[in-house]
Amino acid sequence: MNTITVIGHGYGEGDLTLEAMRALRSGDRILLHTARCACAVWLTAQGIPFGSFDDLYDRCEDFDEHAGRVADSLIEACDGGSVVYGVFDVRDRSVQALAARGVPMKIVPGPAAEASLLSNAAGPVLSISASDWDEAAFSSGLNTVVREIDSRPLAAELKLRLQDTYPDDWICTVTQPGGLASIELYKLDRLSHYDHTVAALIPAVRDLKRLERFDFDRFCQVIDVLLDPGGCPWDRAQTHASLRPYMIEEAYEAVGAIDEGDTWHLADELGDVLLQVVLHAGIARRHGEFTLQDVTTDIAKKMIRRHSHIFGGDNAADAGAVNDLWTRNKMAERGQKTYAESMKDVPKSFPALMRAGKILKRLDNALSAPTTPEEALKEAESALAELRSRDDREIAAGEALLTLTDACRALGIDPEIALDRAADGVISRMEQTETTCSLDTLDPQQRSDLKKHVKLSHNVPDRQE
Repeated sequence: MNTITVIGHGYGEGDLTLEAMRALRSGDRILLHTARCACAVWLTAQGIPFGSFDDLYDRCEDFDEHAGRVADSLIEACDGGSVVYGVFDVRDRSVQALAARGVPMKIVPGPAAEASLLSNAAGPVLSISASDWDEAAFSSGLNTVVREIDSRPLAAELKLRLQDTYPDDWICTVTQPGGLASIELYKLDRLSHYDHTVAALIPAVRDLKRLERFDFDRFCQVIDVLLDPGGCPWDRAQTHASLRPYMIEEAYEAVGAIDEGDTWHLADELGDVLLQVVLHAGIARRHGEFTLQDVTTDIAKKMIRRHSHIFGGDNAADAGAVNDLWTRNKMAERGQKTYAESMKDVPKSFPALMRAGKILKRLDNALSAPTTPEEALKEAESALAELRSRDDREIAAGEALLTLTDACRALGIDPEIALDRAADGVISRMEQTETTCSLDTLDPQQRSDLKKHVKLSHNVPDRQE
């Protein structure tokens, strides 16, 4: 296959470099991304024949299809000799499509479309074509240059995407026929002129207080400010151990939001959980222990290892098979050869009901014999009966609780949540009771009866009683 020479001809006739002119004069066949450009005017004046791919615009559903068909047409054209392909900017999506097909190319870059804008930018720059707005990873910490904003509808889509990153009233610089203009971001789709020469610079936001939306990196910057010298005295004084109770509290509050079914409350509580993760990572980095990237790397690798039916050669047809595979992969990566070792691995710092449930689950996995609801309930009744007669009552009580935990699992009930709701029920029924009677007027038998009513919901008498 002949090499395709890709030239960036820029937006004005004066943008053509000497190397680009030499390539255009020497190619067997000249093809332009579009004939609506200054390069086409120059070629016509030089008497150099050329073709373009303007006819493909109306025949393609989207930019990806257009780029692919342009690339295929260029490859086909190579059979007839050398091809020079002219684009506004060599970062064009069709050039990327050629590279993805392994086509040998010689790149002759022209002046960057954003050159006139960069004098207003300090620091790293993200430069994209406007048609790539939905795939771009925008960050308010970067200067963003968007090229080829060629229509108002495209500008409107782009604006909405940018407003999720930058403040609505952030001052941007745009290219217009009369030169550069400054506008607020929310006015990006209100320009008087749009074509392939229109570009916009959205400068980086340095002041964190100006942000309306925060991505993960900018959130981490907030925590860095708190932990840095001169930051918050309380945050800088924290250690992994001192933050331990907050990690537990925030996790429970997130669970509470899930139980409420309030998604906005859940979003707020998940933010508190995330804060704990980032704080611990920030403290660890300052002590040379680990970094946040170590945290994200470890969990990503763990997900890949344990989902070997997705990232490896294992098979898992249903959720049960996935669970078995997860257990085996987990034991293998921890060097555990027996299920007893796996059971010992359940942290003793867990609440007792949660720890018991996880141990029983691993027992099920070890024996491939999950307890049925009927079996679990019968075992629970037997254990409660033995509690009355056994001398070692503490052990007997623990085993009774264990069988009740297993019964909950068999019935698809989380025992921790069930007990928590039951405790809430006691509070609620006591609250209702105190609004209807005075406890001071009750005799001992009435108090005993009332306790039974308050403790268990099925003992609450009907209203007519």
